[in-house]
Amino acid sequence: MPESEFSKIYVQPDNKAVLICPFCGRWKTISADPFRGDKHKLIVKCYCKEKFKVFLEFRRKVRKKTFLRGTYIDQSLKGSKCDVVILDISVIGLAFSSLDAPTLRIDDELSLEFALDFEKRTDIKRDVIVRNIRQQRVGCEFELSGGAFDILLGQYIMS
Repeated sequence: MPESEFSKIYVQPDNKAVLICPFCGRWKTISADPFRGDKHKLIVKCYCKEKFKVFLEFRRKVRKKTFLRGTYIDQSLKGSKCDVVILDISVIGLAFSSLDAPTLRIDDELSLEFALDFEKRTDIKRDVIVRNIRQQRVGCEFELSGGAFDILLGQYIMS
């Protein structure tokens, strides 16, 4: 099913999600625990007998899809340098694609360098920790955050 047919529902910090029927306006709060993991897309049948599609969003922060070229230095392998394409970014982390991804391991420490593609064209240098690897896609968390970096990144993500 195309992603556009699904309404995005954000899961609250207490793992609850509020489903609102687009046909009659009835709403129901559900526990999202059974859907954590693989099953995020649901077809819901309302009391009014209508069906609608929802996508449960478990992410804590908004992510912006990107196509930014950059490089990383693998601190775990004495400074080996590799090219990357940053696929999405948030204020707490990012995901990139790299042909060298199979050599990385969870908890590897990397130094990433890339430039944001908006009016300020800011060069970014950040240390990250690898949190997940799926084929050539690598998910990372920023080691330290705060200050001007978060403000700039927040402006970029919302642009």
